[in-house]
Amino acid sequence: MSHRDGSWLAAASLAVLAVGCGDDDLVPPDGDVPADEVAGPDADADADPDVGADADADGDGDDVPPDAGAWVEIVVPEEGATVDNPVRFVVAAGGVVRVRLFADDWPLGDAWDPATSTEQSYTFSGVGFERHVELFGYDGAGVEAAYDDVRITVRNTATDPGTPVGSMWNTYYYFADEADYGGGDDTTLYDDSCTAIAQVPAEFSDDVCIEGSGRLEDGRVINYADTCSCGRPCPTGGIICYVVLDPTRFPWGMGSRSNPLEPLRSWAVDNSFLPYGTVLYAEEWDGVAIPLVDGLGGFTHDGCFRADDVGGAIDGNHFDFFAGTADMWRELERIFPTRSDFTVYRDGERCGHLAP
Repeated sequence: MSHRDGSWLAAASLAVLAVGCGDDDLVPPDGDVPADEVAGPDADADADPDVGADADADGDGDDVPPDAGAWVEIVVPEEGATVDNPVRFVVAAGGVVRVRLFADDWPLGDAWDPATSTEQSYTFSGVGFERHVELFGYDGAGVEAAYDDVRITVRNTATDPGTPVGSMWNTYYYFADEADYGGGDDTTLYDDSCTAIAQVPAEFSDDVCIEGSGRLEDGRVINYADTCSCGRPCPTGGIICYVVLDPTRFPWGMGSRSNPLEPLRSWAVDNSFLPYGTVLYAEEWDGVAIPLVDGLGGFTHDGCFRADDVGGAIDGNHFDFFAGTADMWRELERIFPTRSDFTVYRDGERCGHLAP
């Protein structure tokens, strides 16, 4: 991580450049910018002139040698906590002259002296999902000397769920992974020009055809491209050909508008009923503990989803919930079985953080 290897001053400079130059690559997707949202030590101050190469001029650096057993701790909030805005952070530290908080690599204000204050508050604009909060401690030369981190979820305090859609009922789909299938590689998958992509087990061919996307054993991600005249017929009818995707951009496959799918957030819907990109709130999912399965889940759902995909068998008030993996699908079936009914709202402030 870049902040861990350099001084806090370098990180501060990067943050200033990100805001001043409008570089979208340096600004997190939710647009959290510390200015005017931070309360605490040095929140309204410029970078401290006493931190950096000349930090020892006032004698502070001599009091904290690099081997003094420096440590920092995020005391509040605790690991895994769900909290409300503004988030109050309480820290403890020893053997350092400055500390600084970051969330998802973004600074939550300036560095400050923990001997003068142990608290800082911050208002997040993006809420309803997990945040990785890091606390760095720096010695008198501005070099990182200690580290602690927690993962928290900032609760969405907006109450407006949006316009009622009415009752909708569910099915699930997932991302087929060839590594989960046995048997010989006896079936050929083709692209839409009927050029062979891979040899796979017949069962995987059947499932990736139904689910629409999957991962080959060599790591390539494939997605439904079109119907075609070559290959194994799909169990639901027709013959499907595929396109190979960039796995870094589409790790879970591609939705109906060349958009990445997001496990536990994406729904496939009938676009005549709900347009693509509609932000949705399903009342019954709000507050549901999502189990940790295959690296997914492990959080309390806020009931927020987005219309990211379509499907041939999806009509009217039917939605297909993207579970991510087959094992996660099985766990979700235990919570809300297929054909459960849900009270759904659209376009509300409550789920605005998922707007495309």
